Amino acid sequence: MKRWKLCALAVVVLAGAGLGLLYRDLEPSRHFEMKTYPVVATPSAATSTDPPSHSQSLPNDPLAVEASTALASPPPDKPAPPARLNESTAFNALILGLDTTSGQTARTDVILLAHVIPAEKKVNLISVPRDTRVPLPGIGLTKINHAHFMAEMDGGKNAGTEAAIQAVSDLLQIPVHYYVKTNFSGFVTFIDTIGGIDVDIPKDMWLSMTRTPLEAGSRHLDGLTALAFVRERYSLEDGDFGRQTDHMKVMRAVVQKLLAPEKITELPGLLKQAKKELAETNLTDSDLLSLAWLFKGMKGQDIKYMQIPGKSVVAADPLVRSPLWYWEPDKERLKELVRENLH
Repeated sequence: MKRWKLCALAVVVLAGAGLGLLYRDLEPSRHFEMKTYPVVATPSAATSTDPPSHSQSLPNDPLAVEASTALASPPPDKPAPPARLNESTAFNALILGLDTTSGQTARTDVILLAHVIPAEKKVNLISVPRDTRVPLPGIGLTKINHAHFMAEMDGGKNAGTEAAIQAVSDLLQIPVHYYVKTNFSGFVTFIDTIGGIDVDIPKDMWLSMTRTPLEAGSRHLDGLTALAFVRERYSLEDGDFGRQTDHMKVMRAVVQKLLAPEKITELPGLLKQAKKELAETNLTDSDLLSLAWLFKGMKGQDIKYMQIPGKSVVAADPLVRSPLWYWEPDKERLKELVRENLH
């Protein structure tokens, strides 16, 4: 009997030691302090705003021209920027959501930049409207969500990823260290895999994608409903800006679900599943665990949510060769916002 007790005690001690090591290695401030951050994009020195040639123009609907030649020549290969040994533990992570399922050329439907400060357990989030007007190399002033579409159509999905990340880096004039890119099917499958999420809906709303109502109150959303929720803007009073706020609600709901007591033992497997369903990411499994831990301990005031300052304009687009609605950034106010919150 004593031997069994000693064995049980040894198991408890070893388990405690294992948890202690896990805490030491994954505690966010320590985990990221010990890392050398990758750098996937840095701001370009300059971006040409010259209008495209005829071969670079698109007919009225860019999504209908996959067979046409989009760019006169593919962009030259360039070596990846060197990794940055972090002077502080802050880093920038970009979340990209594509407006497609799989196997289709896509635009970025969701663009969200997170400035993560593990040592202070704070995150500053800035949402970039997909209609933000930016200069793209060799194209001119167009919507930022065209960056992924045009580059992917010309050079494949990796080129699309690189172009979308670079466009955000150029807009905000900051480096990007990590990225996560997903599409509709990956998002739906992941939400269903974790058993859905619980989200507080402040007002009754209509989900245009599924043509169903969503009543106010605490609602449990499956993958398809969650996708319809994060895509909805037409029934919201503040349109795309309201939609951006809903993105944050879903992010928090996912973290809460992953770190619920009944899910803790499943967490490593769930995160592996997340990486499988997410189209692309350069975050490691331990990075994801540490970030989940970071979000779990955050209170409302620890997450600051911002939107690109600017105004609505209608202007000619060099790709569709007709006027389009844009969100025109206020450059000076944006510089100030970035200086105060993303550095």
